[in-house]
Amino acid sequence: MIVTRMPFPSAWRASLRSLARSLIARRPVIAWSLSLLFMFKGLICLAAVAFPITIQEPVPLIASAGLLAIAAACVVWLLGSRIPLLGFELIAAAGSITTSWVVAHAATHGGTMVAAFAYPWIAIYAAHFFPRRGVIVQGLVISAGFGVGLLLGGLHHVIIYWAVVVITIWSICLVLGKLSEDLRRQADTDHLTGLLNRTGFLAAAMRERALADRSGSPLTLVVLDLDGFKQINDREGHAAGDRLLAALGRDWRASVRPGDILARHGGDEFVMLLPCTTPTGAEAMLGRLRVRQDAIEWSVGVSEWLPGEHLDAPFARADRYLYGVKRALRPEDAPAPAHHGDYVARGALLPST
Repeated sequence: MIVTRMPFPSAWRASLRSLARSLIARRPVIAWSLSLLFMFKGLICLAAVAFPITIQEPVPLIASAGLLAIAAACVVWLLGSRIPLLGFELIAAAGSITTSWVVAHAATHGGTMVAAFAYPWIAIYAAHFFPRRGVIVQGLVISAGFGVGLLLGGLHHVIIYWAVVVITIWSICLVLGKLSEDLRRQADTDHLTGLLNRTGFLAAAMRERALADRSGSPLTLVVLDLDGFKQINDREGHAAGDRLLAALGRDWRASVRPGDILARHGGDEFVMLLPCTTPTGAEAMLGRLRVRQDAIEWSVGVSEWLPGEHLDAPFARADRYLYGVKRALRPEDAPAPAHHGDYVARGALLPST
C-alpha cells in the first residue's frame, strides 16, 4: 500500500504567515520575544501540573508560577511598545526571582528542575537583547537568587547544584553576550570611521525621540556634507579619501558631547542628533567640529525634529537647507569666505518649519 503525503495547502501557509505577522506587528522584537518566553514557561509549568513527574510534585505552587508567567506574558504583549529597556531588564529579573521562589519552596520536589529550564531561557534572552551591564546584572540576580532558594529549601549538596546551574548561566551570559554584542556593533557601526552607520543611527534616533517625547525637550537634526570630496578621490585616490573620512570620524567623535549621536549616513554625508538642543543652540556644537578646515570644507543643514514627525521630515528640511547653502557658495554665485566652515554653520541655522 502506497501512502502519499498531502501537501499543506498554500492558502493555509499564507494564512499562518499573515497571522504571525499581525501578532507581532508594531511590537519590538525585545517585547514579543520576552512575552513568548514567559508564555512558554507558563505552559511548561501547566504541563508539569497535568503530567507530574512524581506524586510529591508541588502542584499548587507550580500551577501558581505557571499562571503568573502567562499573566506576565500578556502584560508584556499588550504594553511592549511602551516599556523602556530598563523595564525589560526589571521584568526579566522578576522572572528570575520568581523562579528562585519556586526553588525555595519546592527544592526537594522538582523546584531545581523548573530552575534548570527557566534560568537558561532568561540568560539567553538577556545576553541577546541587553547591554553588557544588563547581562551582568541578570547573571548576578540568577546566581544569588538560586543560591538563596537552595538554602531556604534545605536541599542537600547545595554547592553542587548551585555550581552546575551558575556555571551554565555565566557561560551563556559571557559567551553569548559577547557574541551578540559584537554582532550588534558590526551591524550598527561604520567600519571605516568607527561611527554609527545608517541602521545604528535610526535605532538610536528612535530611542532619543521617545525620550524627548516624555521629557518635552527639543531635538535637533544636523546633516553635514563634505565639499569637494569627489575631487579628492579623483586627485589623490580612494585610499586618501578613506583616510580623510576616518580622521574626520575620529576628530568629530572626540568633539561631540557624550549624549550626542553622530553617524556616517553614507558616502561623504554625516548626520548628528542633538538632544536637548534647539537649531540655534546647535551653532556651538558645530563650532567644536571645525578642527580640520585645512583638509576639507563642509556644508551643513540644521532642522528641529518636532514631536509627532517621522524622521524623514526633519531630514528633508535639513537637506533642503544644506543644498541651498551649497548653491549659495558656488563660485559663480558668490565668492567662498575665508572660513568656509564658519559661514556654512551660520547659514544653515534656518527656521525649522
